[in-house]
Amino acid sequence: MLDVLRRFLHARFLLTDDMADPAEIQADVEAGVPFRGTNLWVLIFAILVASVGLNVNSTAVIIGAMLISPLMGPIVGIGYGAATLELGLIERGLKSLLTASVFSLLVSALYFRLTPLTDAGSELLARTTPTTWDVLIALFGGAAGAVALTRKGHSNAVPGVAIATALMPPLCTAGYGLATAHWSFLFGALYLFSINCVFIALATFLVCRVLPLTRHTFDTDRRARRVRLIIWAVALLTAAPSVYLAIGIVRDGTFTHNAQRFVEEQLNLPGTYVVTSRILPQAHSLNVLLAGQRLTDAQLLKARTQLPRYRLAGAVLTVRQGLARLDSADTQALRSRVLEDVRSRQEQTLMGYETRLGQLQQLLAHPDSATAGLPGAAALLREVQVEHPAVRQLGLSRLVRPATDSLRADTTVLVAVRTRRPLPADEQQRLANWLRLRAGGRQPVRLLVEPQSVPAPAPTHARPLRASRR
Repeated sequence: MLDVLRRFLHARFLLTDDMADPAEIQADVEAGVPFRGTNLWVLIFAILVASVGLNVNSTAVIIGAMLISPLMGPIVGIGYGAATLELGLIERGLKSLLTASVFSLLVSALYFRLTPLTDAGSELLARTTPTTWDVLIALFGGAAGAVALTRKGHSNAVPGVAIATALMPPLCTAGYGLATAHWSFLFGALYLFSINCVFIALATFLVCRVLPLTRHTFDTDRRARRVRLIIWAVALLTAAPSVYLAIGIVRDGTFTHNAQRFVEEQLNLPGTYVVTSRILPQAHSLNVLLAGQRLTDAQLLKARTQLPRYRLAGAVLTVRQGLARLDSADTQALRSRVLEDVRSRQEQTLMGYETRLGQLQQLLAHPDSATAGLPGAAALLREVQVEHPAVRQLGLSRLVRPATDSLRADTTVLVAVRTRRPLPADEQQRLANWLRLRAGGRQPVRLLVEPQSVPAPAPTHARPLRASRR
């Protein structure tokens, strides 16, 4: 039984069936290592695209920059060279990676120095603090890229790896930190970039070690072992600090979540409104500004006794009441909240426009679906006139109601008729019922009846009466 299971797993997870020729793999890897000419120009353009995306906080633009970035080449070359013990390839990969990093840093710093937009958006802030999850993403993404690189056919995994591991945005974030003297941004982003580089190279090394690739031989086994130990040592030294950072981020996130619950449930009372709440996980403190009805000392004391219930024991709670206690930090918090609300509303409006545009495009692509179940207007008019000869004209249209938060999208077929004379109410009802049956119940049908306007008769002029002669 175990032998059958082993053969089954071996057949399903075998990586050598569609593996490319080792010489072809070697050529592809070495072609992506140099950074000169085309690769360098593409890198510069990708840096500028990523910098613009970070500057305007556009995820789509950043993804486009990651797709065109050639930064994966030297990193894969380092991992491949380590697996095959090609010290020359490792050396060339390190030089190219250093060159690409320096160019990226300088070009992005120049851009952020010249741009009038200097605020750090959420996309920039997301690249300043690496975590353990970045290690896992780089490791698994690098493994997927290495497997795709060694296949005979082209795969879409390599662009996906470029997006997942996000090599370009951290470098541009570091350039922002250099241009604006935000040194925490600079060093945090460079550390995130180094994590991605090390673990993509490590994943490539592990995958290539599994595959039957030709390995360079050394004069002694001692030198070969030393190369492998250096790779493992660099990986461990890079990952260890990220574990500490991840623990701190999880702790801060838990404190923030608990503090928000506390403020919402204990301080947001009827008649009292929370204007701002500054939560500082590092200082283990909450600073809340209230407006409206003032809370009594007994109410504040009761709220403080509830802190341990929210896992906030030992937290410093500061409650300020009245808009007269508004300070500059509150103003900045209110401004950020308003801007976030405006951006959220703009995104919702844009999504509504995109939904409507998609419905219109579908209607243009399938014009017959507008009146599903009904024939064309001319044919339907002839059918209607058999039972309702007073109908002279007929038109068909479609009314689309886009989906909302609680209602799904709805489509109604409008049938507008023009008649010689006003139709009685019972005849209009019979016609509406017939149209619904004729449509087959696929879509709601609504009838609009418009009597044809009859021109008013021309005014007649009476002949003047002549006076009779007596």
